[in-house]
Amino acid sequence: GLDEGCGFGAGLAVGDVTGDGAPDVAVTGNCGATTYTGPFTRTGAAAQRLFVNDLGTNRGVVMGDVDGDGRAERFWLPGPTDGDVSGPVYAEGDDGRYTELPLADGLSGQIGDINGDGYGDLVTGVPYDASLTSGATPAHRGGEIQVLYGSAQGITPEQKPQIIHQDTTGVPGTGEDGDLFGMSLGVGDTNGDKYADVLVGTPGEAVGSAKYAGGATLLRGSASGLTTAGAKAYTQNTDGVPGTSEGGDRFGAATHLVDVTKDGKAEVMVGAPGENSDGLLWTARGSASGPVTSGSTTTSGTAAGVKRRYAEINFGAALPGAQSTI
Repeated sequence: GLDEGCGFGAGLAVGDVTGDGAPDVAVTGNCGATTYTGPFTRTGAAAQRLFVNDLGTNRGVVMGDVDGDGRAERFWLPGPTDGDVSGPVYAEGDDGRYTELPLADGLSGQIGDINGDGYGDLVTGVPYDASLTSGATPAHRGGEIQVLYGSAQGITPEQKPQIIHQDTTGVPGTGEDGDLFGMSLGVGDTNGDKYADVLVGTPGEAVGSAKYAGGATLLRGSASGLTTAGAKAYTQNTDGVPGTSEGGDRFGAATHLVDVTKDGKAEVMVGAPGENSDGLLWTARGSASGPVTSGSTTTSGTAAGVKRRYAEINFGAALPGAQSTI
């Protein structure tokens, strides 16, 4: 069994690693990680369970097909280390061996086809800048994201990631200490153009004088990869977004892009766990022109049926694209 404090379930990913059509699961924690090979029975048992502790502490895992072979690859994100506060990234090969991607960093990650070439691309979030840590290799001021593009060879160790931050030309806003740009990530096609877009959470962003009010930035996919052209920034002060930006809301602590209406255009979902005492989730529908803020909705923790007992509810703190250590 696991020791107390192992944090089993800190990260979770699902994908078909074996190519048998059944989903496989990877679960991370502070004492290592566990992989479960499907198919799963109706009682929840897996065909195989394997404990992985080669990487020690392991806070994150991402799964997706980056080489077009019909099988998902696993990428492990152990979290900050003494020599790399931005977190190393390891690719797991078909033989079960791990290869570090020495030019890449990340504490959170998502996979989607950003350039429409049929290969999944790995997006990682690197939110901790020099103002938040004294270790080596901090992110750009305010945080950054990195993109590694898939190919027939997959993602190779010598590949240099594309880096985008709030001081990149075309990105709304400015990188400031502690913004936490990249703390959460959502990947999906919001306008139906067949290129995956990236929604970046910035829960440490100040809005006016409201510290940690938070925001989210949408970056567009294209045939040439992730672009800042047409980038959009959202806060609770954005026209059409219900509510008002307030200090400590942490809007953008969790982000997700998913097509819940089945029209081929992903909806935007952003969590603000610091809103009031129960938190909230903002949802905007996708369209041919991207997310539509007019008519967008929010759901509070209380309205969702969550009841407070001993502490704040923090509804909206976790979505599939959220960093588990918030």
